[in-house]
Amino acid sequence: MLFYKKYKPLLELNNSKFNVIALTGGRGSQKTGHALRGVLTCSMQEKKKTCFFRETKDTLANSIKAELEGILDDEFSDRGYSYTNDYVRHINGSSMFFKGLKEVNKASIENLKGIATTTDFFVVDEAQAVSKAVWDVLIPTLRKAGCVLIVIYNRTEDELPVEEALFLDYDTMTAPEGTYFIEVNYTEIIACEGMKETLSKQFVERAELVAKNKPDEYAQYYLNKPVRGNQNYVVRNFTSDNIADEINHLPDMPLHIACDFNVDPMAWLCLHIDWDERKMYYFDEIVVENTDTRECIEEFARRYPPNKVKAGIVINGDASGNNRSTQAKVSNYVQIKNRLKELGYNKVEIKIKAANPPILRRIKAWNDKVLTTQGERDIIISKKCKWLLYNCRNLKFKEGTTIVDLPSVSQMQQNKDMKFLEHPFDAASYPVDYYFPVKMDYS
Repeated sequence: MLFYKKYKPLLELNNSKFNVIALTGGRGSQKTGHALRGVLTCSMQEKKKTCFFRETKDTLANSIKAELEGILDDEFSDRGYSYTNDYVRHINGSSMFFKGLKEVNKASIENLKGIATTTDFFVVDEAQAVSKAVWDVLIPTLRKAGCVLIVIYNRTEDELPVEEALFLDYDTMTAPEGTYFIEVNYTEIIACEGMKETLSKQFVERAELVAKNKPDEYAQYYLNKPVRGNQNYVVRNFTSDNIADEINHLPDMPLHIACDFNVDPMAWLCLHIDWDERKMYYFDEIVVENTDTRECIEEFARRYPPNKVKAGIVINGDASGNNRSTQAKVSNYVQIKNRLKELGYNKVEIKIKAANPPILRRIKAWNDKVLTTQGERDIIISKKCKWLLYNCRNLKFKEGTTIVDLPSVSQMQQNKDMKFLEHPFDAASYPVDYYFPVKMDYS
């Protein structure tokens, strides 16, 4: 098992001289993989109990839990471990379990006490997203003698609650006595003899492409540096190069309708896809307040009558639209398909996923088309798409998190435009994820 020298304290957890191990670094730093291998190795040596924390328990399935299972299957398959969806166990009695932190607060402190007094290792993944309020509750409860807290995070901002809570000074890379604090980036992994083979040629080539064409993203994602003034925006690298004065509907190309079925507002985007160049052209939007599916169908038919849609219609969008609502006998997609055929559209296809992907995966797919690693603009939006452009310029994450910041009722009352945040972007991003899906990189 190759193990980078800076991560060595992770192999000494059973007799650790540290009660906190803080790991930060960008993609390819292998910080999460080293933490997992350290916990697995030490749990084989002695009976230990480990709790893996993340922002929410649901996100574990797509990140640290999936990586842990991959390491178990590939490297520890004959080491006495077994696992299910809820736990990992070793034949010596060691166990590992998973818990979300999003709901942790003073009201739930009693639920943590039992965990905190019996657990040996605590691993907090994506620690940059954990709020000060959660740290204020979590840290005082970790009371078992000899327990070790391992935090893994990216520097999405210059000032992070995790660094404040653990008294980490990033500028000087110093921490209190009893805390081991390091930063590792992929550049030193590939510079280390014996370790550079652990990163694929494809990874390194992609990093070089990003460095060339997206320097801000390279600095943030690969070198662990916050990008000031840009990090909270959902849509990144969006410029006037992604906007066209006018994009015409072409009758001889399939017309894609991308749907989000929120009632107020409901948002549909009309687009063409150039498969040769892998580009997506959004030429119109139907964004209507206080409406229903039937009204949007009629509005679409008014704008694009059957004789102007010769190559057929392809419907993409929210997978939940395939469920029958209590107000209708059939699903939204069946309503659309049936009504369009009644109106004379001869070819109507529905292409949606069985279930919606995690929103961060959909956002990444969108951003990867806004500006590709080759420097191409593969999403072009007409100025007619007022609300989609509004979303591209204004949709943000909550400060220091990966949660989309949606306006409150009072905010929408003060600024009606805010009512149109989220739904047009959701509609537009569904076909991007359907046709050009991405794999999330949680390294």
